[in-house]
Amino acid sequence: MLNNMALKIIITAPVHLFLLDTFQQKGYELQYEPTISYEALMQCIDSAHGLIVTTRLKMDAAMIEKATQLKWIGRIGSGMELIDTDFAATKNIQCVSSPEGNRTTVGEHTLGLVLSLMNRIHSAYQEVQAGKWIRDANRADELTGKTIGIIGFGNTGTAFAKVLEGFDVQILAHDIYATNFETANIKSATIEMIQSQADVVSLHLPLTSLTHHYANDAFFNGFKKKPYFISTCRGSVTDTSALLKALQKEQIRGAGLDVLENEQLASYSIQEKALLAGLQAFPNFILTPHIAGYSQEAYYKMSKVILEKLGII
Repeated sequence: MLNNMALKIIITAPVHLFLLDTFQQKGYELQYEPTISYEALMQCIDSAHGLIVTTRLKMDAAMIEKATQLKWIGRIGSGMELIDTDFAATKNIQCVSSPEGNRTTVGEHTLGLVLSLMNRIHSAYQEVQAGKWIRDANRADELTGKTIGIIGFGNTGTAFAKVLEGFDVQILAHDIYATNFETANIKSATIEMIQSQADVVSLHLPLTSLTHHYANDAFFNGFKKKPYFISTCRGSVTDTSALLKALQKEQIRGAGLDVLENEQLASYSIQEKALLAGLQAFPNFILTPHIAGYSQEAYYKMSKVILEKLGII
């Protein structure tokens, strides 16, 4: 990869100090702009040889066209939906991401959502805060012995399966690309098998044209059991209005999300506010602010993975 001195790298988001220190030690010129706007980046992108991004800015064809010296784009985290990788390839621009860096914490966070829902931890605490001490209505569902459906068996899907190893569960995994992953406790499954057998269904899909609103009305209508529904992937993989209907119709036993279709709450329309309020009215609904991959350890590891893939270290 690049190993010449004085090549310029623009960093468009907050990153671990390890990343900055390593680039500086290797002699690269850094332009650290963690809050830079799309318009401002457009004005200076032509001077960059490397670019570090997260999910804040869209690297579309117009931006890439302006990046006349760009050799690579490093995506801290997973998911390349905001980068026009096909157009970048026509410009011989390498695009890499670092899902290996935060997959463990996503797996652990997913388990946390499941356990909180099944053990009524979040809702019971809210009751205690309101001065209520309710026991019988808060009897838990044990995770041990259950069937878990994992849709998307890449980095985070397999990480979730790993943290489930101590729970004596049966895992039904569905992935249109992954093969040869079956073990005694992990079986390859169709969506229909997961819909009919799973006690927990967890989404671990990238956002593409194929997966947009993957969890829609038809998806929830297909459940034969009433599973707990979990998503720690991309917000638009789940149709928010379909999820609300699934809760209202008791097609699912609860829902835990780390993502939303629109995560800019201040920009919400009246309809979006109503949908979110509808979800939040259910005690068996949990929402965290896209932090599943945000552990202290992942913050470092994602930077390390990017540096390794770019051949900097």
